[in-house]
Amino acid sequence: MNTILIAEDEKFIRRGLRTMIERSPIPTGEILEARDGEEALELLRAHTVDLLVTDIRMPRMDGIELVSRLGELAHPPMVLVVSGYDDFSYAVEMLRSGAQDYLLKPVERERLYEALEKLEERYRQEQAAREEQERQLHRTLRQLMLEGVGGEHSGLLEKARGSFFPGAYVGFCTGAGEYPLPERALCLRGTGSVIFFAVPAEECEQASALPLPLGRSGICEGLESLHDCYQAAYAAWKRSFFTGELCEAPGKEGNRMPSIAARQLAGLVGLSRGEEVSRMLAEEADSVSNDAFAQLCGEFIRQLRTSYQTSLPLEGEAERFANIWDFSSCAQYLEELGQWLDLLCGQAAQEFSDYENKQKIRQAVQYMQENFRQPLNMAQVSNHVSMNYSLFSLLFKQYTGSNFVNYMQKLRLNEAKKLLETTDWRVNEIGRRVGFADEKRFLKVFKAVVGVSPTEYRRSAALLAQNGQADRPE
Repeated sequence: MNTILIAEDEKFIRRGLRTMIERSPIPTGEILEARDGEEALELLRAHTVDLLVTDIRMPRMDGIELVSRLGELAHPPMVLVVSGYDDFSYAVEMLRSGAQDYLLKPVERERLYEALEKLEERYRQEQAAREEQERQLHRTLRQLMLEGVGGEHSGLLEKARGSFFPGAYVGFCTGAGEYPLPERALCLRGTGSVIFFAVPAEECEQASALPLPLGRSGICEGLESLHDCYQAAYAAWKRSFFTGELCEAPGKEGNRMPSIAARQLAGLVGLSRGEEVSRMLAEEADSVSNDAFAQLCGEFIRQLRTSYQTSLPLEGEAERFANIWDFSSCAQYLEELGQWLDLLCGQAAQEFSDYENKQKIRQAVQYMQENFRQPLNMAQVSNHVSMNYSLFSLLFKQYTGSNFVNYMQKLRLNEAKKLLETTDWRVNEIGRRVGFADEKRFLKVFKAVVGVSPTEYRRSAALLAQNGQADRPE
């Protein structure tokens, strides 16, 4: 028990009870003393007392009247009556009125300890019941806050109505932390790491001192408005997350979508251009909608993991930046992301400049030159040289100046042109021999790259050859 009040007019008995309680095996906190019932009632009004140990006969206000007035308190204490033998009948009456136990004077130490143990057990049970009731109420209010008042929540609404604000209130959203709040503030966990506070309207100025980012709703009233109050404060918090200032609902937000793609950003990281990525993200944060920017950042991190997980040390760090709302502000997110990208790009640059990787790319190019007539794709070639697929794609383009598909087409088309000039094989046979399984595909690619069809190319090559032979001197 945290606080015990001893009401006894005889000083030596009062001090003796105090000493025995202090030496008892029951854990206690503060022990208060009162010389009569009126003084005891004043202390009960000023303090939350868990146990009242009271005599019956006292001046000004006796123990019987004192116990009868405990119902005036918001949190009435348990009562242990201490009485003389002649007052036993009064003690029984007080037990019927709500006292939990009594002791006869002179108080025996062992009897006092037994009574305190029973009361301590009751205190623990009642405290556990109160805490469970508070948890259930908190869960109910949070559910109503997040989901609103639907038909399936009508029972929850009635259950929580008596514990909610009787008048107007204002909602605030901010990040997790320990904050000085008005005494009557209601605190609920919102989406992610956001904390929602509802405070009486007359106390909202005190809550306005909460740390930024901070979103504030308009004035609301009734439990039915809790969901709308939270949504308004949460939307305002998102704007504050980007502006760094207190934002109030209602408010307008830009709806422009990002002008860059997450894949593009991930590719720049692979080229060690982290500063450029940071600059582009900062520009987007100033102009696109809040949710669209958060989605862009999340997709960017997923692209990094997909592309570089096996080649760069991303474990743990990448996940930290997947959700922008986990940070205290957009500015903090961009600052820490930029620092991490600098390290990542440094590691990428070292990885990409590694001599062994260059050797692998040379081997891959040689392998393609020798086997382009076979069905080949980038996964097969990267596996052949034991290199990560995404890393291979980046290094291959750096080494050859072309992506894998275009380079493969170039090898096959050069061979096709050679065969068109030197053989009389059919066009579809040449396409098959140089690696095109589909004739239509061969014709389409050849004309798109060379500018003429294979037949036209053969005819043009033949004419050039004839003209060159005719002009040759005898």
